[in-house]
Amino acid sequence: MTETISIETDYEKAFARAKEVLSSGGVLIYPTDTVYGVGGDARNPKVVERVKRIKGREDAVFSVLLGGMEMVKEYAEVDGKALGAVMDAYPGATTLILKAKKELPVVKEGKIGVRVPEHIFMRKLSLELNMPIITTSANRSGGKAPVSVSEIDNEIVGEVDLVLDGGETLHRMNSTVIDVEEKKVKRVGVGEIIF
Repeated sequence: MTETISIETDYEKAFARAKEVLSSGGVLIYPTDTVYGVGGDARNPKVVERVKRIKGREDAVFSVLLGGMEMVKEYAEVDGKALGAVMDAYPGATTLILKAKKELPVVKEGKIGVRVPEHIFMRKLSLELNMPIITTSANRSGGKAPVSVSEIDNEIVGEVDLVLDGGETLHRMNSTVIDVEEKKVKRVGVGEIIF
């Protein structure tokens, strides 16, 4: 049975175990400010393939969760209009699609989806490990995005290495997704539409 640790009651253990799982190429379920996500090291093709299988979409394109502005600048082109968008959006409940700076398994057509959530736990993990973490909602493709651990399908829980329980999410809704180059809103969610 997959291990579940409460962030609220056992923060240090949850953080230590999450670091172990991510560092060893594992996959975990975690809370963000919007919905629960499933992910791992976005630089590792095997991890990306595993998340695609869990999601049930081989053609899926995933965004990355990053710890802060310096990491955003490391993985995406942040200049001109992109800089303004990033400054307005982060940290927050908006995913920005930007020009990619590095070739990662999650990059498609030279673009990368980037998110810096309000949820400090995952930002801190990303920063400490200096790791871009795949972020996609912890549900099968087409299903409802979970806002608490109790809403996550047992089959999905059984396919990951660790579940981090952070209680109910802050916004209880998906992030807004914006393609900055195309100035196009790809998904309306809880995050601010910045132009």
